[in-house]
Amino acid sequence: MKTAFILIKSPSEQDPTHMMERLGSKEDSSVILFEDAVYHSVTPAHSVRLDSVATEVLIAKDDLEARGFTTADIKVGKAVGYDEIVDCIMERTERTVNV
Repeated sequence: MKTAFILIKSPSEQDPTHMMERLGSKEDSSVILFEDAVYHSVTPAHSVRLDSVATEVLIAKDDLEARGFTTADIKVGKAVGYDEIVDCIMERTERTVNV
């Protein structure tokens, strides 16, 4: 079952990869980063972990920029607008899990 995992907490607060591995396979998992979860995509060690559990990593571009980062800082995934995030949740995945 294709799953979109929504993260809002920073890597210092939570490592969601263990739960993601239990609830879905890498091939069927997307992760969407909001708020402080964008730090997962710009920190080398955390970005490697996310890359190991999901085939798609979407980063809310507004949240990335609000924390002083640009797309050049991203180690994994891509910065997208809310339209792409909604498409992922509504069209490309069958369930959504808030982690």
